[in-house]
Amino acid sequence: MTADADLRARAARIRLVLLDVDGVLTDGRIWFGPEGEALKAFDVRDGHGIVRLRDQVDFGVISGRPGRATRRRLEELGFKHLVFSQVDKLVGYATLAHLGFADDEVAYMGDDVNDIPLLRRVGLSAAPADAFPSVLPEVRFVSRFPGGRGAVRELCELILEARGPARP
Repeated sequence: MTADADLRARAARIRLVLLDVDGVLTDGRIWFGPEGEALKAFDVRDGHGIVRLRDQVDFGVISGRPGRATRRRLEELGFKHLVFSQVDKLVGYATLAHLGFADDEVAYMGDDVNDIPLLRRVGLSAAPADAFPSVLPEVRFVSRFPGGRGAVRELCELILEARGPARP
């Protein structure tokens, strides 16, 4: 099986897409307002990819930061599983074990060293083009796009194409 065929086979099995937030769904920058509120920017292209795929798979996040600035956008996009303030991504993943997904049915996109243990465990590991350099050799799929600027959209399109026509 070629690397491309293996990637497509892995993508076709996905039932749960998990994402890191900072550096994956966003470009990793955080703006702080005068009252200390955190502001983040989300790319509508990534959101459109999620909308195109969300009727076929579940979506969730495992983020090391608190989620106040992010929660509203994720709820708007239909994310069902939100794990915030969990730097150890394997611990965050364990909190989702009750969902019953096998590791090979899970895709995870991360961008930094704390994501590596979970990236090694899931069936489809992915990273944005601008992930920390030591992350890139650990994943099966490296997006052509940076975090917060189309990387999630490209992962969604890979899964959609691999799955073929929508399943009931």
